Amino acid sequence: MDESQQSMTIAVRERPRAERRDRTQGQDVNIAENSGFLAISAGVVGVVSYACTLLMANMLGTADYTQFAAAAMILGVVGVVANALVPLPLSHVVAVHPQGSDERQSGMAFSVFVSCLAGIAAAIITGSVMLALATPAMAAAVGLAALAIFIVNAPAGWLQGELRFMWYAVSTVGEVVLRLIFSLLVIVMAWGAGGAVMGFVVACLAPLVVPWSFYRDLRWRPRVLLEKWRWAETSDIASVLCVVSVLVGIDVVVVGFLDNGSAAAAGFQALATIAKGPVYVAAGTALVAFPLLRTPGVKVGEVLGASFASFGQLVVVAFAIIATAPPQMAGLIVPQKYHASLGLLPWLAASGLGYAVLMVLATILLAIRAYRRCQIGLALACLLVVGGLWIGWQLNAVTGMAVGSAVGAVMSGVVLAILARPVLVTADTGPGAGKLVVLAFALISALAVAALLQPMVWLMLAAFSGLAVLAHQRGLLPHRNDFRISRRRRAHRRNTDGGRQQYRARHMGETGTRSRCA
Repeated sequence: MDESQQSMTIAVRERPRAERRDRTQGQDVNIAENSGFLAISAGVVGVVSYACTLLMANMLGTADYTQFAAAAMILGVVGVVANALVPLPLSHVVAVHPQGSDERQSGMAFSVFVSCLAGIAAAIITGSVMLALATPAMAAAVGLAALAIFIVNAPAGWLQGELRFMWYAVSTVGEVVLRLIFSLLVIVMAWGAGGAVMGFVVACLAPLVVPWSFYRDLRWRPRVLLEKWRWAETSDIASVLCVVSVLVGIDVVVVGFLDNGSAAAAGFQALATIAKGPVYVAAGTALVAFPLLRTPGVKVGEVLGASFASFGQLVVVAFAIIATAPPQMAGLIVPQKYHASLGLLPWLAASGLGYAVLMVLATILLAIRAYRRCQIGLALACLLVVGGLWIGWQLNAVTGMAVGSAVGAVMSGVVLAILARPVLVTADTGPGAGKLVVLAFALISALAVAALLQPMVWLMLAAFSGLAVLAHQRGLLPHRNDFRISRRRRAHRRNTDGGRQQYRARHMGETGTRSRCA
């Protein structure tokens, strides 16, 4: 047994036994429907957030907006770290342990403690940074917002583990809508940049509205902070998700740093935000797949097959629409001063596709605990993405960076797919995988031709393809894709005499399987 197998065996023995959760007979999880719904909600969140930013840019004074933009950027980084640190580890605990169980209560206590401790640290750090840039009141508002962002991530992880994806989507949309409403109040009351930042704090009230069963399982158990295996798993997941998040947004940051203030750089940034559409699809699929893959007794191949099929359909349509958008249509969204950069959109859409594949595969490798394979793939991805951006900048400035970003992101997705091959082989994709590839090429070709000949035809075809794939996944068409994972009630029997031997035998078997994947 090598070192990785030994360490994983020790970690499994330290963790409490995963319990069977009794669910309603025949209950199933529609991966396609939930993935699509979460992708749409993520898109709505992005649009409303963008609207808030535009509102502040137009209504605040130059000095106030500069402070607000700096605060928003800092809080964006805080949000990335918070989302990586808390929700997924908690969703695993909630998915495998029933309500009221000791282990669920311990896991929730650990997540809340981590949220509070990390939130206090984030508040001190962000407040200190803003104190060097703005007034003490503004720095206090940023620190309070950072603390609030961390605290609300425990309810988000609980909703994911409970598979309450509709509630989760409504909660995230409600958060940005509250911020938009508060932004309007800030403008009317002339509260300035500090008031605008307080919108982040007010918006955090929405995620706290969760079923009361979440609060019933909260317990004061500081001893859980001494359990090393919890910290190890949390750090493994958080480090991977932080790297993925940085890779997704690094092109926007780097181009602004290298070509600060130019119209070309600003156009790149505006279009890159739009071209990240496939990443919203990936986020929806990842949120659904992770807790399912961590559930005891689940058929991994069935979950992977349904996840890949749903992701493939949604991401192909998103990429095809963004990459082939005619300038007349894209120009309606992008401000006039950035129209010269519209030629970069196909390349940026390709980079969004690569990042989406990277996010889904990294989350799946995390779910099956193939940590080493995932870390190697992300290390190579960092080299490819950063190398592509650097080479592109050296060859052709901003335009070269768009091409380099696309090449680096797509190659990163391919490399991680090769490393994840043992996982992909187990996926039960069914007979429709080949048809999906053919239909993808056909759709991209049809949209590209329509964009060149008649933009209105492109618009109708794009709208039809988007609505058709959503209707197909929701079972509204005659031939539906049934991406449902059935999880029937299993009798939960405890054997006090032979329980330990059965537990060790089962988990040693799982360890062997996972170590082969890793």
